[in-house]
Amino acid sequence: PPSLPADQLAFDLLSAGVKLAAPVPVILVNEPILVSQGENSDIRYNYYYPRWAYDQYRQQLQVYCGKQGLTCYDFWDLVPETEFTNTAIHLTPAGEAILVEQLNELLVENFDR
Repeated sequence: PPSLPADQLAFDLLSAGVKLAAPVPVILVNEPILVSQGENSDIRYNYYYPRWAYDQYRQQLQVYCGKQGLTCYDFWDLVPETEFTNTAIHLTPAGEAILVEQLNELLVENFDR
């Protein structure tokens, strides 16, 4: 597959947002996407995301967060396929509940002191 250019991922916007939020701590969360099964699922996670591009994005996000010292959680595959609506990016209420449970846990871990 081709290489996903890091300069096309708008990490500069993340840096600007973190800077604007200071001194408030920022946690980045890569939200769940639909990981579909069936025809072409070996080359695409879903309609929007080819595996090669999404995998490179996730790897580059982790590198960026590491270099910037940012806390980042990768929940990309947290929610099962059955808990998405008619798109690969919108969750059902039950899917949202799964995500909220994980977000609550990480907030308690990071801020309940």
